[in-house]
Amino acid sequence: MDLENLRDKLKSFYLSSGGFFLDGYDLSVISYALLFIVKEMSLTPLQEGLVTASSLMGMGIGAVLFGYLSDKLGRKKLFGLDLFFFTVFAILSALSTNVWELFVFRFLLGIGIGGDYPISSTIVSEFSPSKSRGKYLVGSVAMYWLGTLFSAIVNLVFLGTGDYFWRYSFAVGGILAIPIILGRISFSESPRWLVSKGFINEEGLPTQEEENKGVTTKDLLRGKAGLMLLSLSVIWFLFDVASYGIGLYYPSLLHQFAFPSKVETLYGTMLISVGAIIGYVIAVAIIDEIGRRFTLFSGLGSMSFLLVLGGLAKVSGVILLPYFMVFVAMEQWAGAVTLFYPTEIFPTSVRSTAQGITTAASRIGAVLGVFVFPSMVKSLGLGNSFLLFGAISLLALLISIASVKETKKKKLEEASLGKVMRANNRT
Repeated sequence: MDLENLRDKLKSFYLSSGGFFLDGYDLSVISYALLFIVKEMSLTPLQEGLVTASSLMGMGIGAVLFGYLSDKLGRKKLFGLDLFFFTVFAILSALSTNVWELFVFRFLLGIGIGGDYPISSTIVSEFSPSKSRGKYLVGSVAMYWLGTLFSAIVNLVFLGTGDYFWRYSFAVGGILAIPIILGRISFSESPRWLVSKGFINEEGLPTQEEENKGVTTKDLLRGKAGLMLLSLSVIWFLFDVASYGIGLYYPSLLHQFAFPSKVETLYGTMLISVGAIIGYVIAVAIIDEIGRRFTLFSGLGSMSFLLVLGGLAKVSGVILLPYFMVFVAMEQWAGAVTLFYPTEIFPTSVRSTAQGITTAASRIGAVLGVFVFPSMVKSLGLGNSFLLFGAISLLALLISIASVKETKKKKLEEASLGKVMRANNRT
């Protein structure tokens, strides 16, 4: 089941991780553009929060819907449709004339991006070699921050065109999706999914029972399976409350507390993206050796420590830039594992569905963080807001220690839960 052909492995990686790249571009491009959209459309604080969170709301719906359909209909059939949403509604977002059009179009755009999460992460997991699967999974998630960095570069290029520059930046996001969609049209169906449905049964391949392990969608809502799904959903939910709550406001925080110049703020945002990419480069190099548990614990532990330290020290001014760079570098260790871990721990029959449910839970956390953080900063101050998010990260760490199992270098049919889950569900 492991692809040995380098060209095929790279093709599957590129086409799958392209969705994460677009997600990073989309969510980051608006975080800077809001500095201008608020003035142009005279947004109230509530409207600003709605526009910021709109695509995250859509992602929750898209993740559950496309994740379920991916297990039922196959990965390939949905592999281009999800990004078609992105292309159409990214361009329509660029043409928005008022706040409600912008909200609706970005919400629908989010459905496509959210749908891509369970499909792409599942495909990377199912097409990657067991001994280096962690490297491919972390690498695909790292594409999010390459998208973030690219969005800052595009914003910088168009900034000189005037206050409407953000419309060009939004449209570029839609255009970027087109070659990925075209490449996905010719992509092969996942062999593991074909085995799980009984369409192929060849010597040397896992059996249908090994792939499915008797687990159905109903099993995800009860017994050991339900408990595991709940634990992973809560961990990712808590992580995203802190991650997105702060992350989508990096430009605003830098502009408000460090750099009065909007151009300096943009360069600072780019450097934060570089910090995240460095964190991913290190994680890619070591995750298959140190394992998922240590990577996750290190990420969440570092988040907790840095947020508490920043809160107690009341960090502000220019020091915020290196502080955020270090924070985001370690944050990605936790972010990568929380994102792809469900694809390793659940069997093929429900892998994409489980990934969709956990993704939806994470988007709820992200929306909560995005809505709450500005009000927290205004009422509690930046330092106390960091302390609260540090406590949330610590809670995620404690739950992880109690529930996350090691999956490094194991074949998916060995790493994924199955008969044990089924037996416990019957008792």
